[in-house]
Amino acid sequence: MIEYSDNDLGKVIIRKNNRAKHLTARRKFDYTIVTVPPYLSRKQIIAALETLKTRLLAMNVSEKLSFSDNTIIETFPFRAYIQRTNIFNVCRMSLKEGILNILVPEQMNLQDFKVQETIKNMLINALRIEAKRILPIKTALFAKQYGLTFNEIKINKSTSRWGSCSRKKNINYSLYLMLLPEIFIDYIVCHELAHTVEMNHGEKFWILLDTICNGKAKMLRTDLRKFKSPVMAYLQ
Repeated sequence: MIEYSDNDLGKVIIRKNNRAKHLTARRKFDYTIVTVPPYLSRKQIIAALETLKTRLLAMNVSEKLSFSDNTIIETFPFRAYIQRTNIFNVCRMSLKEGILNILVPEQMNLQDFKVQETIKNMLINALRIEAKRILPIKTALFAKQYGLTFNEIKINKSTSRWGSCSRKKNINYSLYLMLLPEIFIDYIVCHELAHTVEMNHGEKFWILLDTICNGKAKMLRTDLRKFKSPVMAYLQ
């Protein structure tokens, strides 16, 4: 990882990724993060950023929240705390009975970018663990209740869609579902189960989903679209 300061963009963080095929850049609240293929030199990266600078500066950037000693994060499956420790020399996490403790060594600067990224990744990992635990159970229960069938369930980290269903009745869920209130999690599960019967969003689909959701399918869809998770500000 390479860091440098740009007069216009501020702090720029460059990450090389073996799977990256081209340069991508994202603006955050107080820095710009650039992902590049391993073969690009620093000179090439900076030159490419110069051509993107006008577009990057025009982006709307929402404020990013940072983790602190007093941070408490509420999600559907757990409550997360940041705790200082003098026992370990690396960050660790413990998830048990609805409590996620993220242990940060006393000697570490909590506001350091690498420490913040470590905490963020631990939180995402905990969301993945809970999604793998909760979503298959919910899917099986709703499927049994309404006489529906599905094949496989997979968990991904999509930020563009909550879930999807293939023609083979394989259901994919985003781990970020765990940031929603349970009523919306249940709605997404039922939504994807309805797709095991009706693949599109036509009239038959909404009739089926409305039956499952007690006549509240479109109301739940509208409320979900309005919902903003306060935790996402830590994960941006």
